[in-house]
Amino acid sequence: MSTNVEALRGEIGQWLEASDTAPRKWNTFILDLTAASMVDSAGLNFVVSLLKCAQQRGAKMQVTYSTQNVFRTFTFTRLDKHIELVKR
Repeated sequence: MSTNVEALRGEIGQWLEASDTAPRKWNTFILDLTAASMVDSAGLNFVVSLLKCAQQRGAKMQVTYSTQNVFRTFTFTRLDKHIELVKR
């Protein structure tokens, strides 16, 4: 079974690898989840791995969301303590 996370992991992984060799030009990693109605465990695992990558680069992470389900997931898992949440 293929998931959205698998496709994103490949695309963002390539971008992160390329940014490793380039001079640092970003200080905030923004993940747009406004089209997501929910985030499952695979999605949370992916978000945590992105957060770790951002932190290793000395950057912060921001997630934009539009549904209360996504917001509740981030607050329930306490990821809101590490990631800036922005409602759109």
